[in-house]
Amino acid sequence: MQPVLHIEDLHKSYRTAWRKPRRCALNGLNLEVPKGSITGLLGPNGAGKTTTLKAIMGLIHTESGSIRVFGAEGISAEARMRIGFLPEQPYFDLYLTPRKLLGYYGRLAGLDAAEITSRVAHLLNLVGVEEEGDLPLDKFSRGMLQRTGFAQALISEPEFLILDEPSSGLDPLGKIQVRDLLMGLSAGGTTVLLSSHQLSEIEEVCDLVAIIDRGRNVASGSLLDLLRSREEVEIALISPPLTSLAQMPQSAVWMDEARTRLILNKEDVNQALKMLMQADAVIGEVKQRRMTLEEFFVSQVGAEEGSG
Repeated sequence: MQPVLHIEDLHKSYRTAWRKPRRCALNGLNLEVPKGSITGLLGPNGAGKTTTLKAIMGLIHTESGSIRVFGAEGISAEARMRIGFLPEQPYFDLYLTPRKLLGYYGRLAGLDAAEITSRVAHLLNLVGVEEEGDLPLDKFSRGMLQRTGFAQALISEPEFLILDEPSSGLDPLGKIQVRDLLMGLSAGGTTVLLSSHQLSEIEEVCDLVAIIDRGRNVASGSLLDLLRSREEVEIALISPPLTSLAQMPQSAVWMDEARTRLILNKEDVNQALKMLMQADAVIGEVKQRRMTLEEFFVSQVGAEEGSG
């Protein structure tokens, strides 16, 4: 199946000051977003995430490389009609109400009056600002503006949704609503590219992840493949050992002060279990340990930092 987005060897640099070296934002970036997926874009500050999204939308010009959207080179006016975009910091005319703002974007998207009325009412309810739909935006909190921005991105029922920090400014309930909304959109066939600093958000909703650092893709793939099981085992105890275990294997590390969770290398498990039982510990579970997204992210970005 042809990907919705295919980026190959993309380069972009910025001039920082007169007679100063240009700053490299994208350095041979490769990225692919399959149709129907929720792909998470991760990276440290300054890695090039926002630059990538702006390049996809045609908001900045790149120096070399290619961007193919819906199988065509670049982004045409027709392609834009099929994309919803939420920037990291959406800016709206604050004298407008959400209803008028969405009506304006609906007209830009080519919807007729009846479609706009129906679609706006649905979206205001969907993002939780139905009761505030006729209040001017200058009365809104950061989170309420973010909800309105999300509705703006959905006004044309896009096939491809590009979101830059969609949970920014939202309270915990709002973040849960965004998560559920994204999963519902994906189930309906919408393709999503989601840039976020919140690793828990990425881990909960994304099928695929791409980690970029210094303008390059340093790791990408499915979460299941990337967060592969380590050669480590976790032993969970119902009750801790009654005596000190000074001679435990060198790889063993207690994960809590109560000594109820133990991490160690696979080859040391039998020795550790024997010692725990001799110390009258009650063993609840022994399982292979799964790497967290945070651990994987740090391992990839840290490796890149060290190699530079």
